[in-house]
Amino acid sequence: MALTLLQIVEQVTNELGITEPSSVIGNTDEQVIQLKALCDRVGWDLVREHEWRRLVKENVFETTAVTTILGLVSSANTITGLTGIPASATGMVVSGTNIPDWAEVTIQAAAQITLSVSCTGTATATASCQFARQEFDLPSDFERQISGTQWSRSDRWPNMGPKSSQEWQWLKAGSITTGPRHRYRIYRNKIRISPAPTTRLVFANEYVSNEWVIAAGQAGPTKTRYSLDSDTTIFPDDVMVLGVKYQWYKTKGLDFAVPLLEFARAVSYAKAQDQDNPNLSLSQESGQFLIGGVNIPDGNW
Repeated sequence: MALTLLQIVEQVTNELGITEPSSVIGNTDEQVIQLKALCDRVGWDLVREHEWRRLVKENVFETTAVTTILGLVSSANTITGLTGIPASATGMVVSGTNIPDWAEVTIQAAAQITLSVSCTGTATATASCQFARQEFDLPSDFERQISGTQWSRSDRWPNMGPKSSQEWQWLKAGSITTGPRHRYRIYRNKIRISPAPTTRLVFANEYVSNEWVIAAGQAGPTKTRYSLDSDTTIFPDDVMVLGVKYQWYKTKGLDFAVPLLEFARAVSYAKAQDQDNPNLSLSQESGQFLIGGVNIPDGNW
C-alpha cells in the first residue's frame, strides 16, 4: 500500500534525524511546510520525467457537421443579419460567397460576427455562411501529448502532425494544402484540425495527465498536489522519500551528491519496471501486416 503524505514526511524526518510531525497539512512549523512543498516539487518533476503507465490517458472527441445559415456579407469584416449562430462560435472557420479562405470568428454577438479578415461582398443580399469548428478543448488534466497517437477513428488513419507554425501557415496559404487526411497542431492549449472538419468525425489520442495525487478512497489520481495528510501518490514510495531527501539537502545548501545518486537510481529502477518491454530480435524480420499472404484463406472467398 502506498505511503500517505504524512507517512512520507515521517519517513523522511526519521531518516534525516529531525523532529517527526504529527500532521503535515495545516501544520505551521516552517520545517514541515517546507517538506510538504518539497513533496509537491518531487511529484511535479516526476510527471515530466516519464510516461508513467498510471498517468497515461485516452482523449476521444467528436467533431460536428458544419452549420449553414444566411447572413449579410459586406466588404467589412463583419457579417450581420445572422439567426442561429452556433454556440461558442469564436475560433470557428466561416466560408461562403465573398468570404476569404480561413476567415475565423474573432467576436460573436447575438446576430453578428466579426471575422479575422475583411470580406469582398456588398450587403445587398443574403449569402450562405458555413461555420466549421477547427479547434477542440484539451482535457483539464492535460500535461503533454504522447507522440504518434493522434488518429481519426472515422477514417481509420493517423492524423498528420503535430504541425509547426511554419507548416500551419503553409496549410492556410498554400495553393494545394487539402487532402484526404487531417493535420493537427496544439495551439493556445487546444487541438486544431486542418482542414476544419465539415462532418461528424471521431478523433482520439493519448496523453500524459498532470494529476498524480490520489485522494483517500479513490481508485486513481485526481489532484496535482497534496492537500490532505491521507493523500497517496502513483509513484513508488522509495522514489518519493529519496526525492524529498535530495530536494531537502539541495534546499539547505548541503552536499547532495549522494542523495541525488540514490534518487536517480530509484527513478531508473521505477521507470524500467513501470511497463513491460517487447522482445527484440537481432535478425531481420518482415513487417507485420493486417492483411497479407500469410493470412489470406485458401478458399471460401
